[in-house]
Amino acid sequence: MLKRIFILFTLTVGITEIGIGQIPTLDKSKLRVGDMLFQDLGNSSLSKSIKKVTPGYDGKHFSHVAMMTLYNRQLWVIEACDATVDTITIDSFISRTKNPVYVGRLKKEYGREISDASKSVKKYFGIPYDNKYLDDSAHIYCAELVYYAYKDANHGKPFFEMQPMTFKDPKSKKTFPGWSKYYQDYFQMEVPEGQPGINPGLLINDPRMEVYKLPKGKK
Repeated sequence: MLKRIFILFTLTVGITEIGIGQIPTLDKSKLRVGDMLFQDLGNSSLSKSIKKVTPGYDGKHFSHVAMMTLYNRQLWVIEACDATVDTITIDSFISRTKNPVYVGRLKKEYGREISDASKSVKKYFGIPYDNKYLDDSAHIYCAELVYYAYKDANHGKPFFEMQPMTFKDPKSKKTFPGWSKYYQDYFQMEVPEGQPGINPGLLINDPRMEVYKLPKGKK
């Protein structure tokens, strides 16, 4: 259970889904270093709960984000997923879900940060996955990997901003029971309500981002 939960239950107060037009399609051969890849990986009860409290984009809610980097002169996807930060081929990443993969690409004026982040992200290779979703670089979750890579590229200053996490139903204002049980069963701790965090929805809605859509993966 632990290793398959990719998304952080966070919400920035006042953040809503951005109204947008048609999303242009991008062929996978046009991917570049520094690109962020966004996926919706499931419809479990926990995934459904998170979609209620995180910002969406283009009518979609994303449970995972990864990043493009260069290894041995070839493009690879690097991600915080399962046990540790690791690489995966582009084709394997795309075929993981029937849902379309979205691409977030920072605007060209951020070329230096993109280049530096695509290099610095590799230093997190092998770091254990952060199942507690806390701001701790000794363990790292998917959106946090992107956060730290771009923070490194920005001379140690946050490039993306973390926001207070919430695990509460936006209607009832009560903590989702599944998350109370999750933290109690696995970590014997209270839900870290209000602690800083970041998630794929916050990243893809960043106004500095250009967004594309890859062709669908497996049928």
